Amino acid sequence: MKSKLTLLAVLLMASTSVWAGGYQLQEYSVTNAGRAFAGAGIVGDDYSAVAFNPAGMTLRKSGMQLGAMGMDIHSNVEGGSLSDGTATSKGKLRNFKLIPHAFGQYALSENWRLGLGLYVPFGLGTYYNKSWFGRTHSLVSEIETIDIHPSLAWKPLQWLSIGGGFILERMQARLTNTLDSAAGGKSDMNADGWGHGWNAGIMVEPTKTARFGVAYRSPIVQNIKGKHHFQHPNPAVGRKEGYSSTKLVDPEHIQLTAYQEVGKFGLSAMARWTRWSRFNLLSIDSTALAQLGPGRTPSQVDENWRNTWTVSGGVDYHYCKNLTFRTGLAYDQGAVKDPKHRTARVPDANRWIASIGASYKRGNWQIDASYFHMFWSKARVASKANTTGQTEIRGTYHTQLNSLGLSAQYHF
Repeated sequence: MKSKLTLLAVLLMASTSVWAGGYQLQEYSVTNAGRAFAGAGIVGDDYSAVAFNPAGMTLRKSGMQLGAMGMDIHSNVEGGSLSDGTATSKGKLRNFKLIPHAFGQYALSENWRLGLGLYVPFGLGTYYNKSWFGRTHSLVSEIETIDIHPSLAWKPLQWLSIGGGFILERMQARLTNTLDSAAGGKSDMNADGWGHGWNAGIMVEPTKTARFGVAYRSPIVQNIKGKHHFQHPNPAVGRKEGYSSTKLVDPEHIQLTAYQEVGKFGLSAMARWTRWSRFNLLSIDSTALAQLGPGRTPSQVDENWRNTWTVSGGVDYHYCKNLTFRTGLAYDQGAVKDPKHRTARVPDANRWIASIGASYKRGNWQIDASYFHMFWSKARVASKANTTGQTEIRGTYHTQLNSLGLSAQYHF
């Protein structure tokens, strides 16, 4: 039987710890983060082209890089729960996540490159206080993914490069919330699954100082399955254990990039369209809640997300042969349309991102550092949680995010 477990919807929501709208991450390149990811994949100053645009691998010879970005999010929410009579209250969401990445490539010949990427394309980690007014909607939401991504690039002409790769993705998640604001009870689910997809890209170089790129990442289907522990607030009902499952589709996106060298400066731009409208309706199975009795109906959670655009521009300044400074600015459109579709697990909203970064070269080594700050618009929430009842919360989120990144590259 199917039950109304909206807590599982967070598997498609991670805006509280992300760069792009919805649950998408891009924090797998410290170098690109310094320019707000403008020109990602075609600038040619790190090895992350495997993930952004595999055609860009032809810009470099053999080498590898390791790095991580720390994401610190802080959010205050003012509001209340209509179910327990709390007119006004306050809540806090604070979380820090370290997001690692690794890339490498090998020059098979002058015109062929073989690459491999290990990185985190989607992720979530939100932790609320146990006594906050929206505890029936969310307490802990964790999701971790990792992509294993081999790629191949070919340069058939002096001005043209093409590339593509296969993506194998692992997803793990944990989701908890209380069942009744007064009587207590708790729902706790752990789930995991595998999915696969692909990406491809083209890079055109009309001159020695200018290039343009187009890249596509396919949707990835995830069949998430796991254990569900259900502690009912009524002692007579007690603890139930079972399994939960749902089918998720990570949406496709198309990314357009440009890069132009002007003296000591490098000018870059990016525009990405993501098909978030795929996340329109969510159905979930739970054998744990089915044990409570007959009459359970399929969950029909109306998410109604919209397709989004992200645009950014960046500038690199090559101060000298060994030292480069960069900065960037981006606008990222939120995927949630309105307050009734915005939840405690995903207070998604439009945002601006300002970034700075630097690279230092020494011999075969390159060290990269970056920092960016994310300015979120106020996000109003007016949503219901279908766990043990139609509990409703209303509130306003004030959110900000800071990120520091560090990586090291070695050129063979």
